[in-house]
Amino acid sequence: MSGSYDTEVLIVGAGPAGLSLATELTMRGVTTIVVEQNDRVGVQPRAKTTNVRTMEHMRRWGLSAKVRSLSPIPAEVPRRVRFATSLFGGDLWLFENSFCAARQRDDRFSENAEWIPQYTIEKVLLDHVISQPNATVKLRHRFIDFTQDDDGVTTHVADLASGETRTIRARYLVGADGGRSPVRAQLGIAMQGQSGIASFVTLILKVPGLAADPRLQPALMHWLVDPAAPCIMGPMDRDDTWFFNPSPKPSGPGDDAQIHDEIRHVLGGRYDYTVLAKDLWTAHKLLADRYSDGRVFLAGDACHLHSPFGGHGMNFGIGDSVDLGWKLAATLQGWGGPGLLDSYETERRPVHQRVLDSATENLATLSGNFSAPELLEDSERGEEARRIAGNAVEKAKTPEFRSLGLVLGYSYAGSPIVAREDKAPPQPNVVELRPSGYPGERAPHAWLNDGRSVYDTFGLGFTLLVTGDAAASDIAAAKAEAARQNVPLDVTTPDEPRLNALYGARFVLIRPDQHIAWRGDRFDDFAAVLNMARGSYKDDKEQASPQTGRRQNG
Repeated sequence: MSGSYDTEVLIVGAGPAGLSLATELTMRGVTTIVVEQNDRVGVQPRAKTTNVRTMEHMRRWGLSAKVRSLSPIPAEVPRRVRFATSLFGGDLWLFENSFCAARQRDDRFSENAEWIPQYTIEKVLLDHVISQPNATVKLRHRFIDFTQDDDGVTTHVADLASGETRTIRARYLVGADGGRSPVRAQLGIAMQGQSGIASFVTLILKVPGLAADPRLQPALMHWLVDPAAPCIMGPMDRDDTWFFNPSPKPSGPGDDAQIHDEIRHVLGGRYDYTVLAKDLWTAHKLLADRYSDGRVFLAGDACHLHSPFGGHGMNFGIGDSVDLGWKLAATLQGWGGPGLLDSYETERRPVHQRVLDSATENLATLSGNFSAPELLEDSERGEEARRIAGNAVEKAKTPEFRSLGLVLGYSYAGSPIVAREDKAPPQPNVVELRPSGYPGERAPHAWLNDGRSVYDTFGLGFTLLVTGDAAASDIAAAKAEAARQNVPLDVTTPDEPRLNALYGARFVLIRPDQHIAWRGDRFDDFAAVLNMARGSYKDDKEQASPQTGRRQNG
């Protein structure tokens, strides 16, 4: 079946992954329809951490300033996570600048993380997508089913307002429709791993006056190691809005009476409160068998589900959309090769596995794991117990609150659209970020002499970064080859001597997602490099293999 299309890409789900994909596609000129069965924007109290990498994407999309203006945490409030025996004292350990969220310039990245409710992020993205002339958002439209053929996908959706069934014809369909994904179910794709690891409850509370209490040390989160009420509590939004997560009991999250007793205990009987929302949820460690079938793809929670401890879920779903978005656009615009979309799962699956492993390890130690009655004693035994508990917290929870190596250090080395080098790629580390110019890595960041981020010099398509002296004829030849292959290519030559050592080569080919496709000190065969990077190594006779792009010194 062929014929006319209603849109190029139909996205099911208007959560962070779906709206980020729509943002990535529309900025590249791709027509997009988003269908969502709910009256978004979201209201459930889910993610609160918009991490460094997501904020870098917000910068690319022109939305980072908007996000920061809407954060409920004033700039002067320390971005710390506090472990203590009480909301009002008894500190055991402080993780300062948790998640790299402090508003201070850092050479390692272009944007700090931000503490902001997921529903606010969704509202920012939704407003942005709605404002794009090549995007349509259909709220209260429920996905029913689809059929696909060689040319496209025909999807039926129910208009919940009118009761009518509508048909939407698209070239591609993406299920960004959450952990219970109906799109994934129709594809017959199973989720493998551990289901139902632990059950939790989150309460959103209105506690008038608490934020201004002089006895309360400001923090993003208070992990209370109190034997009577181990929990996590922290600011959720403006107007004295807080979240409260009691540590799960062996029998489950606990009944309402028990939870309210714990809240009153934590507040010391000093404050009245109102429950604004209650959210029951379960932690999993699940990964989809596959991420696509023909012209249908999965993104976000539809293909990976893991513990929220560490703040990775929403952020890595947005990362999926960035990876898939530029590849869909390239394919639709004719310069993406036949292997490009296949690389989506190849690149993202190892990243998801690392996140699943790390988030599950974070889940293993909650507030209750550190609590003991002697922590509250005013004695030498109590002092020693608190010292031991603080050390245990530092050891167990550092990977959760200092995870820059996981957030920025993931690599696509080994992907068929990334050049290979003789030297082995850098070894990953959850905590420590080790910037590298190795192909597949996120491009190392640097601030330029004029105050810009080096990322601000990258184009919408591929970018040839020149870090040293280069002949004008070489650059002209690279541009000519890109034009011959119809590949969008910008050339940037920042006046920053540090870049050559940082990237380890004179020429670096940066992908549209700011990852490195290739580097070298000379052009031996730039045609082969471009063919590899755009996934055309399968159909171009001049392309020997992805290894053709191997770094050459000289």
